[in-house]
Amino acid sequence: MALMQELYSTPASRLDSFVAQWLQPHREWKEEVLDAVRTVEEFLRQEHFQGKRGLDQDVRVLKVVKVGSFGNGTVLRSTREVELVAFLSCFHSFQEAAKHHQDVLRLIWKTMWQSQDLLDLGLEDLRTEQRVPDALVFTIQTRGTAEPITVTIVPAYRALGPSLPNSQPPPEVYVSLIEACGGPGNFSPSFSELQRNFVKHRPTKLKSLLRLVKHWYQQAHHPGSGQPHPQRGRRVQMGHRCSEGLPVPETGLLL
Repeated sequence: MALMQELYSTPASRLDSFVAQWLQPHREWKEEVLDAVRTVEEFLRQEHFQGKRGLDQDVRVLKVVKVGSFGNGTVLRSTREVELVAFLSCFHSFQEAAKHHQDVLRLIWKTMWQSQDLLDLGLEDLRTEQRVPDALVFTIQTRGTAEPITVTIVPAYRALGPSLPNSQPPPEVYVSLIEACGGPGNFSPSFSELQRNFVKHRPTKLKSLLRLVKHWYQQAHHPGSGQPHPQRGRRVQMGHRCSEGLPVPETGLLL
């Protein structure tokens, strides 16, 4: 709350300094987190998952993308969550991705417990969480400080293919998306690169603004012990849980 009051008393001309002093992560800490996450990414890229009935026999990860704040460059200093989208070779359409999503989650879950590299990072609390779509969530530790990090893996259909940054998807992609008749957000991970690049390549000034908004939102909606911040009524609609009055983690924000 003290930091929140300091934000409100900071003049516009000093907001950049506020972001640098309080919100931007220290480079050493960020590198330590990303080093641990790279082990997860390497596991996904190198592992060949053995598919079962209805899936390709050899399921491979075509590409791994960091999304959320670590992917687009707006991570807050307090963030301990990293989100990964894994594009899989066994998904040839949105329909297949929806049909076999749970099967793939079980395949990855089973194989992760066999990875010595992940076990060396203190792999624990590996579970499937009901989200839109469902995801694997687990905890690992950084090598230097043994700080826990929550990692989320979402399997997805690579609808955009090996597209170039800032290129527009062909209209056929959206036609097939409509024909798939999925629920709201079910196929959002397939477009995660577009979502990430929309922010990633924007000026630092805009990213600082996004950090400020996310910091305000977190403090206003779940500032810790005591009553919610009085500014809570002036909320920004960033996620469906906001309207329910529930805490929204930093990775759940749309910014």
